[in-house]
Order: sequence, then C-alpha cells, then structure tokens
Amino acid sequence: MEENLHIYKLKTILFWVLLSELVFWIVYFGLYFYLIEQVDAFRFEHSGFLWLLLLIPALLVGYLFLILWKNKVLKRLADQRLLTYLTQPVSSMKSFWKFFFFRNAIAFLIIALANPQYGKGSTKAVSEGIEIMLALDISNSMRALDLDPKRDRLMVAKMAIEQLTNNLHGDKVGVVLFAGDAYNYMPLTVDYGAINILLSSVQPEMMTNQGTSIGLAIERCMASFDLENGVNKSIIILSDGEDFEGNALIQAAAAKEQNIVVNTVGMGTPNGTPIPEYKNGNFIGLKKDAEGNTVSTRLNEEMLREVAAAGGGNYSAAKGTYVNLAALLDQLKNIDKTEMDSKLYLDYKDHFQWFLAIGLLFLVIESFFTERRSGIIHTLQKI
Repeated sequence: MEENLHIYKLKTILFWVLLSELVFWIVYFGLYFYLIEQVDAFRFEHSGFLWLLLLIPALLVGYLFLILWKNKVLKRLADQRLLTYLTQPVSSMKSFWKFFFFRNAIAFLIIALANPQYGKGSTKAVSEGIEIMLALDISNSMRALDLDPKRDRLMVAKMAIEQLTNNLHGDKVGVVLFAGDAYNYMPLTVDYGAINILLSSVQPEMMTNQGTSIGLAIERCMASFDLENGVNKSIIILSDGEDFEGNALIQAAAAKEQNIVVNTVGMGTPNGTPIPEYKNGNFIGLKKDAEGNTVSTRLNEEMLREVAAAGGGNYSAAKGTYVNLAALLDQLKNIDKTEMDSKLYLDYKDHFQWFLAIGLLFLVIESFFTERRSGIIHTLQKI
C-alpha cells in the first residue's frame, strides 16, 4: 500500500467533491427562493453578480483535471516503488479540503458582491400637486421671428414650458398640440424631462389642418382630465391668439364652471410681422396669400386676456425670449394641492460584510492546508 500514498485517490476526491457540491447547491437554492419569495424585506442589491456563481462548476472541473494531470505526471516520473524515494506522500482528503475552502471562499465573496440586504424600516413618501394641461399653438404663425431674430415664437414657447416645469414640484403635466385642429400629445405625467425632450422636436408641419382654434384646444385639455378624481386642475395656453373660430371664450367659461383655471401666455408682438415658410426644413421665403401678398401675423393680446378672464386665470406675455411667469406660478402655488401619490419605501441594511468575512476566513484557512500527508497519519498507515 506504500506506493499508493504518493498518488491521489481520484474516486475518493470525486465522491467528496460531488457530495459537497450537492449539499451547497441544495442549501443555496433553498435559502435563495425562501428569502426572495417568502421574506418581503429581503433582496440582493446587485443580484446580477449571483450569475458569477456559475464559475464554481468550472472551478470543480478544473480541479479534477488538475488531479488527473498530477497523477499522470507522477506515474510518468518513475515506477511506483521509486516514488517513495522521489516524492512526498500526498493526502487525497487534505487536497479535497484545500479545494473545499478555496471554492467556498469564492462563493461567499460573490454573494458579498451581490450584497444581501434586509429591510430595517420604512419611509412613506407623499406627493401633492395639481393637474396641468399645456396647450401649445403650433400653427404656421408661430414661425414668426418677432420675439427674437434667431428664435421663432414656437421656440420661445418651448423655453417658457421648460421654465415652467423647472418650478413645478409634484404636479402632473400633460400636453395638447393645436392649430386648426387639436390632439393629445402627451398624457399627464410628473416626468418633466420627458415632456421637454418630446417638445423639442415639435414643428408646425405636424399639423396638417392649419389655423388657430384655441376653443378646440381647451376642449381637448378638458377631455384629458379625470373630472371625478377631486384633483384641482389648470389649463395653460401658449399662443399668439389668432383665433379664427371664435369659441375660445365659450370653452374657457365652460372650463371655469368645472373649476378648471384657464391661463394664457402670449407669444409674439402686436406689430405685424411676416411668416417664414419652410419646405423639408429649408427656408424658401415668406408666406404669401392667394394674391401673392406677404402674409403678416400679430399677437392678439386682447383675445388672450379675454380668454384668461373667462377662465378665471392670468395672462402673461413674452418679452423677447423671456416670459415672465411669476404671476402664473404664484397662482398655481396658491391652488390647493391634492395628494397625488403615496408610496412606501423600505430602508435596507447591508449584510455583505458577513459573507465577506467568511470568504476571507476561508481563504486564510485554505492557505494553511498542504496536500502533503502529515507525519503522524503517514506513520500510522505504515503500521
């Protein structure tokens, strides 16, 4: 039997390795699914790292191939009787335990990376606000450059909307685009960033039916609200006020009857200014009527004031690229806020340190193991 002490016993190692693997994975999956499915306050902060545990079977296969390779090398080195004099006796069980601690150290370090967490308390977050529908005029007249030589009325209106949303907190905002027709462009949301991103690509070419129907825009805004949810509401119209249909005052009054405040923001100047015309994004000249005369547009400030008055709101006007929204924002802030959302958030406590400590401990233990058979055991097996 002396010669066998210098060769690894593959069957013994294989048995203990497979047994330890079976126990590990049964315990791992059992605890994992129990904690994830049955314990509400438990989670892995970085659960994606758990996929690294698939490296463990690769380590196992590599370890077994290493044992096979060592045995082949030892057998090629010399006759088994000579190995007693050429090599140190090896312990298959000590080799297994060395691998066992290394393999489990890696497993615990991976679990530490995933950071198991357990809820230690909860925080209730309440969002209060109102619902606001923005009605943005995208008629051809919004191409006019009377507010700024480099920015048309529509661009200044978009800047005003961004200024408005930067001063809102917890309010839901939606968007209706209108010209001769009107349609819902964005439903009510608290994602102000998405609103500004989507509005950046809005152009008059999106509306085939040109004109300016403020009344229809108010009607579409009212249809976007849930009038039964008890949340206070407001409509803000950004337009040059060239209303060709004449029912804006009627719709504003109807909105006021539903306790919806209608505000207006004037885009443009009272002085007549030509309308640039574009084709495929390229400037092709100034807009002309059927007789070939240049079409001009001007801010209808009187109408916008009347609409705001009929809707119980305020009128603001753009001055160059600046739109003074102070009065409008004050009015919105003074509207009674309603609880919009109430969410419960868990505060989690990290527990990665326990698995990190066990993993490092196993690495230290593994470093003290050698595959050499101890002197006492070797002597007993000789007897």
